[in-house]
Amino acid sequence: MTNVNSTVRLSIAICTYNRADELTKTLDSVRQVNEELLPCDEILVIDNNSSDHTAETVRGFYSDLPLRYIFEGTQGLSAARSRALKEYENDVIIFFDDDITVLPNCINSYRQSASANAAVGFFGGRIHVQWPKGRPRWLKSYELPMLNGLVGHYDLGQELCHYPPETHLPYGANFALRRTTTQLVGEFDQSLGVNGDEIGRGEESDYFERCISKDVMGIYIESAHVLHRFPTDRLRLPYLFRYGVQKGLVESVRPTRLDCLKMLAEQLCKSVYQLMIGRRDRFYQCVINMGMYHGLSKKQDHPNGNS
Repeated sequence: MTNVNSTVRLSIAICTYNRADELTKTLDSVRQVNEELLPCDEILVIDNNSSDHTAETVRGFYSDLPLRYIFEGTQGLSAARSRALKEYENDVIIFFDDDITVLPNCINSYRQSASANAAVGFFGGRIHVQWPKGRPRWLKSYELPMLNGLVGHYDLGQELCHYPPETHLPYGANFALRRTTTQLVGEFDQSLGVNGDEIGRGEESDYFERCISKDVMGIYIESAHVLHRFPTDRLRLPYLFRYGVQKGLVESVRPTRLDCLKMLAEQLCKSVYQLMIGRRDRFYQCVINMGMYHGLSKKQDHPNGNS
């Protein structure tokens, strides 16, 4: 049980767009761990211009959870997250995606870590993939970083640790910011990230990099654990390639166009080989890599690095 004398008050923000059914599952998982919430805590659902039954879904949980429904008409995940930064009232804001399952002790872990580490300004939690139809047999391991980024697997081990600059920074499905951090760093960059049904990347990485540039410390909390629901039917080759393109467009490196074409060709050869030997997971990663190098090559057409 949570220590009711804890001084750290939590806000939870869930940004959502046209995924009311997934949101229902997420809110239900929070309801299952309702005892971890204090009376001063709040849950913000930022409806990012949805046209489905999101509003009705939220109303269905009013009697069980301390919910605030907020409509944000500017399309884009970064706009929705920035709206949450303007609206939240407590000491720490936790961001959960609308397709995650919150596991027991996750919320407690954020509160306890924020209480025990007053100098820390951002927090990342552990994420494992929840496959609705079972884990695919072709997925041999979670040691493929590009594929991990797509399906949302994020695990830095079983112990709490600090983030040095070179460490893989938190994923957007499960992280938290202290108020002093949001006041110092500001809003999310609305030129980055998912926008409606369009794939986008980079808004969380950009935010954490800005944190580090301002000497804000972060920690990984192994017990702040959620499951990310990922349906296998999203693993279509055009989607994988477009995901890679978006990742390439937000990368800070700027190789020459010739280098990009060489790396793209190399990944194409590797993809054929991986498919031939039955490593479908590595084949998928090669497709994402090809998209990334294509995205990097497109940056050469835009002096500012934007498409």
